[in-house]
Amino acid sequence: MKCNHCGTNLRNESNFCFGCGKSVNAKDCYINELKESGKVLTRQTDKDSLNRIIELTEKIFNRTRENPNLKYEARRFVESYLPMITDVISRYKELKGHKAVASQVEEIKDNLTEVLDRTEEAFDIMIKELYENDIMELQINIETLRRKIYMDGLVKSSFDLEE
Repeated sequence: MKCNHCGTNLRNESNFCFGCGKSVNAKDCYINELKESGKVLTRQTDKDSLNRIIELTEKIFNRTRENPNLKYEARRFVESYLPMITDVISRYKELKGHKAVASQVEEIKDNLTEVLDRTEEAFDIMIKELYENDIMELQINIETLRRKIYMDGLVKSSFDLEE
C-alpha cells in the first residue's frame, strides 16, 4: 500500500507515513491505489469488477467503523485480500507499461479478469458476513415480538399478526 499523500510504500496497516510524516487512512490509500492502477484496465468487465471491489471495500471499512467488534472478522480482508488485490493491480499497471513484456502481460489478462471476478464475489460474501449477526438478531427480535403478542392474547395465532 502506498501513502495517499506522497506515494511512499507503507508498512502493513500503518497510520503514519515515514516518507512525508502525515497520518494516513488505510482505506483511502488502498482505494486511491486501486483507482489509479485500475486506469490501465482495458476490458469494461474488468473496470466494472474493480469499481465494485472499491465500493465493497468502502462498505467493509465503514461497517467495521460502525461496529468495532467486527474488526476481527474483517481482519483477513484487511491483512490479506485487500493488500493482495491492490498489489496485483499495481503490478499489472507497472508491467503493462514495459514493451519488453507486453505479450506476456496480454497473456495474463484472462487470469486477471478471473481474479477480479473472484475477488468481487469474495468481498461481496464478506460484507454479507459482517451483517449476518445483525440480521439474525433482528429475526430473533421479530419472532420474540410475534410470540409476545400471541401470548398476551392480542391475536389468535402466533403466525397470524394481521387478524
